[in-house]
Amino acid sequence: MRIFRLLSFRLFAFIAALLAILVGLASYFQLNFQSQNYLQMVTEYGRRTSELIQGSTKHSMLLNNKEETHYIIRSLAEQSHIETIRIYNKRGVIIFSSNPVEIDQIVDMENEACFMCHNQSDSPIKEPSTQERRRIFKKADGSRLMGFVTAIKNEESCYNAVCHYHDAEEPLLGTLDVILSLKTTDRILAEEKRRLISSGVAIILVLALSVGIFIWVFVHVPVRKLIMGTMAISSGDLDYRIEPTSKDEIGQLACSFNSMAEKLIVAKQEITAWSNELEKRVQQKTDQLKKTQERIMQIEKMASLGQLSATVAHELNNPIAGILTYSKLIQKKLRKGSFSEAEKKSVLEYLKMIETESERSGQIVKNLLLFARKQEPEFKRHDLNQVVEASLQLVSHHLELNQISLHKSLAKNIPPIFVDENQLKQALLALYVNAVEAMEHGGILTVKTQFDPSGRKVLIVVQDNGRGIPEGDIEHIFEPFFTTKSAVKGVGLGLSVVYGIIRNHQG
Repeated sequence: MRIFRLLSFRLFAFIAALLAILVGLASYFQLNFQSQNYLQMVTEYGRRTSELIQGSTKHSMLLNNKEETHYIIRSLAEQSHIETIRIYNKRGVIIFSSNPVEIDQIVDMENEACFMCHNQSDSPIKEPSTQERRRIFKKADGSRLMGFVTAIKNEESCYNAVCHYHDAEEPLLGTLDVILSLKTTDRILAEEKRRLISSGVAIILVLALSVGIFIWVFVHVPVRKLIMGTMAISSGDLDYRIEPTSKDEIGQLACSFNSMAEKLIVAKQEITAWSNELEKRVQQKTDQLKKTQERIMQIEKMASLGQLSATVAHELNNPIAGILTYSKLIQKKLRKGSFSEAEKKSVLEYLKMIETESERSGQIVKNLLLFARKQEPEFKRHDLNQVVEASLQLVSHHLELNQISLHKSLAKNIPPIFVDENQLKQALLALYVNAVEAMEHGGILTVKTQFDPSGRKVLIVVQDNGRGIPEGDIEHIFEPFFTTKSAVKGVGLGLSVVYGIIRNHQG
């Protein structure tokens, strides 16, 4: 979930968990400390109770008045906090007990109440230390009991008593075992535990809520504003500002953000100004390059015409020679003065031939002028095969002079394409001339057109069987002024112009 990714939530969760751990530990140690205090109080109470019982029964025991001793023990055992009172002799026999059933029973000397005074079963009894006098155990119902053992010392009044005699060398005569109920103590501890837990939970909730409100107001909200600000800046809104609400680090960060936004506006204005200036300069250079490219194309076009000069001369020489011949024949006919019907018919044929050859010469000159003329690019829909045919007509006699065979394979399913007819003719003408020069005298020039319906693309193939291009020159063939020809034959602009024309046609 998105909330788990928030810094404020993770900070709140960490502090809340830390508070829970600290309060839990404090409650645990507090409860443990109180338990020890209550246990020490109960132990002290057990010691005093044992002294009270021992003092109460001392007189009757010195007089060996067992009935009075039994009465005193049973009377004291009626107290709610006293579970059992027993008196053992030094042999482990219960001689007095608040429970009459236990009297005269012999306890196991390994019992917890006995080994405090006896290290071994046959060893003389000894007075236990204060730490050894207390033992805590549970009843069958799970309630806790505390047994407090007090040694009955062999005092002078005991071994000098007339009613019974004890050896003066014996330090102890028996043991008083008082078992106290810890129900009240356990109830108080349980209530204290519940109180500590409830108060701990309340403290955790209050502190967590306070920390959460603090984090939300002083961390989450300012950080959220900073995030919104950075998002606004990144989306282009440089006028976005954050109102500082404090003078702490968050407030300083908001001031820094506003200062950054101001500097970004200034930087954007400078960049915009430089961008406009750069765009203007780029446009100027682009216009200059365009004009230069147009001049290069025109130069290359005229160079191509220069290379075709022999073809042009041959192309014009044939019709002019025919015109001259038929003009002389007509002059001879006119000198005779009269014409027969057959002669008139022949003269008309001669004139028709002159007309045809004149139109042919004019068409040749017109095509050359159209090709040589400098024109702005004009993209229109044209029949690709017609454009190819027209370009081949310009080099037809050039191919004948160089004994080049032409193989055409023009596809019939090509739809009209959007091209500049004159530029495409120029590109094809440059490729034809290069092919003728590569084959020198004799060879095959293959020209193909193909149509790919799936990609809506057309393909023009100009192929020759000349000597080819050296491997090291292939990567340079479209570079301006790169040529392997002599300075007389070319300056290395032909294929560069072809490259530019094809790229302009998105080819």
